[in-house]
Amino acid sequence: MRPIILFFLIVLFFSSCEREFTPEISSAPPELVVEGYIEAGQNPIPAYVILTKSKPFFGELDSTSFADLYVHDAEVTVTSNDTIYPLTEICLQDLTPTQKAFVKQFLGIEPDSIKANICMYLDMTFQLQGHSGGQYDLKIVSEGKTHEATTTIPRMVPLDSINFKELPGEQFQDYRELHAYMHDLGDAKDYWRYFTSINDSSYVTASFSIYDDGFISGQKLEFVMNNGQELAEGEDPFAYGLFKLGDTLSLKWTTIDEAHHKFRKTAEFSKAQGPFSSYVRIKGNVSDALGVWGGYNVQYLKKIVQ
Repeated sequence: MRPIILFFLIVLFFSSCEREFTPEISSAPPELVVEGYIEAGQNPIPAYVILTKSKPFFGELDSTSFADLYVHDAEVTVTSNDTIYPLTEICLQDLTPTQKAFVKQFLGIEPDSIKANICMYLDMTFQLQGHSGGQYDLKIVSEGKTHEATTTIPRMVPLDSINFKELPGEQFQDYRELHAYMHDLGDAKDYWRYFTSINDSSYVTASFSIYDDGFISGQKLEFVMNNGQELAEGEDPFAYGLFKLGDTLSLKWTTIDEAHHKFRKTAEFSKAQGPFSSYVRIKGNVSDALGVWGGYNVQYLKKIVQ
């Protein structure tokens, strides 16, 4: 009995020494939030940057305050090979029907269903081209401050193929599991992220959409990829992540650099945590700001679920 009592006394002592940590966010001033990307590879989309202001976690958010989050009249440029490319601010209300369709599929934004006038900075000249192995330096001048970030577009380490497999159990007879196959090159560190589109819908990511070759360097690999689309009303919740028979999958497979990977890894980990989990600080790569400026090398694969 005495050893047991001693054990609980020790636990109580060390528990009482713990100090609660609360992030100082309640009165923090707004920070610039950056989300920008440049692509190379198959069907790359034009480089773009979205600028917003951070908002307190417990602050109110409606359509008016949402629109007020966007940062306007910033000077945004991307430098590559000593050439400076300006990005032009454009808002959803200014888009043509063709441009709206493009934004819906590739940026995951439905222009006509959003009351707020979302704005972004785009390469309207289409002269800024992403290339494998290229370096791209972002510079933002806004409200008297300068923010900078650098990203690279790594080489493409492609998927060899994708395939759908049946699952045991009657409840899954109308669904399939997606398997991907690849051969890692093994001569350098590689990082990946993927997106899924069903029947030409917007490209979205699953809860965990990033990979690296830390444990598979130089090996052939087969692995499961989840569907990022939300389940339709009435569908079996156990079918989340699976693919429905007859649908057409468009898979966007990308390679990203280490800084981009760190941002995505910490962001996904933070998003997956519950209300009582440890505080996670997302690792961005933009100076004096939150967010990411990232490069993608893109491969697309398409397959009917059967």
